[in-house]
Amino acid sequence: MEYEMKQEETKSQRLEAIRITTSRTVLYFLSILINIVATIVLARKLAPTDYAIYQLATKRIIQYATIPLSLAGLWIYRYLVERQKGSYIASFAFATIQFLITLIIGSLLIFIYAKPTPLLLVIASLSIAFQSFYYVIRTAIDAVRPVRLSLLELIYRTSYSLLIFIALYIISNSLILAFVSTLISFILTSTIGMLWLKDRILKDDSKNAKKTLKEWFLGSHATAVGVAFGLMPSLDALIAYPLIGSLIVAAFFVVSSVSTLLRDSTNVGLRYLHSYVLRTGDFRTALRNLEVSLALVIPFLVYGIMHPVYVIYVYNPIYSWASFSISIFLITAIIEIINNGISQIASGNIRESGIKGASKFTKMSLLGVIPSIIYLALIAFAFFVFRGMPIQDILIIWSIIYLIRYLLSVLITSHFFIPKNVNKNFATQLLPKLIFYISISLALSYFIKPIGPPSSRLLIDIKNLAIPGIIEAIIFYGILIAADKGIRRNLTLFIINFFKTFHKS
Repeated sequence: MEYEMKQEETKSQRLEAIRITTSRTVLYFLSILINIVATIVLARKLAPTDYAIYQLATKRIIQYATIPLSLAGLWIYRYLVERQKGSYIASFAFATIQFLITLIIGSLLIFIYAKPTPLLLVIASLSIAFQSFYYVIRTAIDAVRPVRLSLLELIYRTSYSLLIFIALYIISNSLILAFVSTLISFILTSTIGMLWLKDRILKDDSKNAKKTLKEWFLGSHATAVGVAFGLMPSLDALIAYPLIGSLIVAAFFVVSSVSTLLRDSTNVGLRYLHSYVLRTGDFRTALRNLEVSLALVIPFLVYGIMHPVYVIYVYNPIYSWASFSISIFLITAIIEIINNGISQIASGNIRESGIKGASKFTKMSLLGVIPSIIYLALIAFAFFVFRGMPIQDILIIWSIIYLIRYLLSVLITSHFFIPKNVNKNFATQLLPKLIFYISISLALSYFIKPIGPPSSRLLIDIKNLAIPGIIEAIIFYGILIAADKGIRRNLTLFIINFFKTFHKS
């Protein structure tokens, strides 16, 4: 009887993991579709110089300004998952500290790189300061309300896209308005996130909060090396900006944006695997979650790989010379998703409570920096040696080196931090399915082509690309549902429990 109850509990945990991961991925994928509006508007309406500044601030400078969160984010997440007292109040205090640090560092870096007007400097600095505050709140919600996180992201992406569209398309194509829109959206979603955490913060143990903050500080040595070297890749755009120019930086963010959006939609879902493996030790279900997440986005990634010119025309025809690089970045996105899934599983495999697992995370950080060091060294070498080449060729070299970085990361993480039997399951369970998914998508993309030639008109380009792309995705999912009974079971479970998700999670 006890054995049967334990089996039923294990089955329930597996179904719950798949339900949460799938729910997060689907909700976040919807938010990504909405966010595409903002990415297209920004790429089309901002001049390449302004676009490069905006992306530098919100994608690269923010990484340096949020170093404290990078050091403590792992512990914030794990302490909240483990329900340790004082964690909620400590998280709010940390968010406030992070806001002030970002405001100072962000202002300095924006001033050095962009030489902005005083008004632009203030607005841009506040924008990334609230961005960093939101990141801490998002980490807390991720740990305790995993599905709510995707809902919060949906709210953020919707408000962000709407504000960017109104500001740049209806009012003026102004860089200041782009930052104002970003600032308002982060203030709105941070407020909503705080309201969701309000009761937990008020009921938390204030006496233990100071001790918790101290433990996060002490535990930061385990992540310090990884953070220090992990920030190295973000120097790519900062190196390219003075050596090659703002145009290649703008083009880099345009051609990588599609893969980034689709990759992020799965990464939010896969983040739950850290918590799941930490609590259950169930690697098989974790790998199954990774497989399902890949299946959700593969048809879109492969369709973009096969028709990159149409994708670049949707963003902005002036970057059409960079279309080949889109295919490379979309291939890289598949590797990035696998890397993130394996990294989350590896983190969950460190089972020690609190900061007792610090030594193992230190080892993970030390080995994890190898791909970053190689990436930055190759990038710096390529920019210096090949800066006289045509800009489209330099961008192709950049995208290939970017792919190599994540491929190395997959190999290192799986070899050193995943049990051998799990690696064997990875080879026998995931890789054949991945090849199957890609093969189906390639065949469909070959026969189902965009319905018209590229043009400079946005709505026509979207129609030409989206209609056959949606048809391909529907056919792909139909084949998947017919061929995989596990997918059918999970889909049924997802539909039945969708409206129960927010209450339970």
